[in-house]
Amino acid sequence: MRHVLSLALVLTLAALATPASAQIAYQPLAPGCAWTYTDERVVEAVGSAVIQGEDVVELIWTEPDQVYHNFWSLGPTGAVYLHAAYNEDGVFVASYAPPIQWLPAVAATERCWSTTTRIYWSLDDSVPYTEATLTYCVTDGGVLTVPAGDFDAVAVASSTPPLQGARGAADYDVQGRRFDSAVRQAEPSWYAAGVGLVKEGAWELTTYGGPTPFGTSTWGEIKAIYR
Repeated sequence: MRHVLSLALVLTLAALATPASAQIAYQPLAPGCAWTYTDERVVEAVGSAVIQGEDVVELIWTEPDQVYHNFWSLGPTGAVYLHAAYNEDGVFVASYAPPIQWLPAVAATERCWSTTTRIYWSLDDSVPYTEATLTYCVTDGGVLTVPAGDFDAVAVASSTPPLQGARGAADYDVQGRRFDSAVRQAEPSWYAAGVGLVKEGAWELTTYGGPTPFGTSTWGEIKAIYR
């Protein structure tokens, strides 16, 4: 049975036991969630923190050549926001005020959205900022097959320029990931409701575990918005 059918069953059972106002999100943000990908990439939601006075959840991304942290929250309708990031190489650290809208709510109607934010080169507002506008668009949608199974997903692309680290030694994306060329950043990322990131470039989801958000939206409703 495809993973989308299993997810639908989980959502249905959860809806019976919880208020109907709960929302599905494209990125689960409960501590204890963990994702593994091909090419030895591991992502873990390790706990909560406070960034510029806001409660957030910390995700740690471990790749063969780097480890970086970023801090997220969910809006009241399930939209996903990025508040801050840093790389353990000690070169890149940034926080965003207001936070960057990374993903829309599942039931949102917009295909593109933008955030004009102040990028502080610290995890608070103690370092002078640079202002930037970041734009994201849903560019595709449908059933995506990865090692973890088949997922109904949406592709999200960004035109955000790379950011330089404190010493200008390398380029980073706003999540704190160091990369070698704009080609890597230009590839869309695929997200499945209630599961999170299922594909980004060569990385494909192999396993996912942890608390699962739930809600009353169906994939038919989602697909009607983005097709």
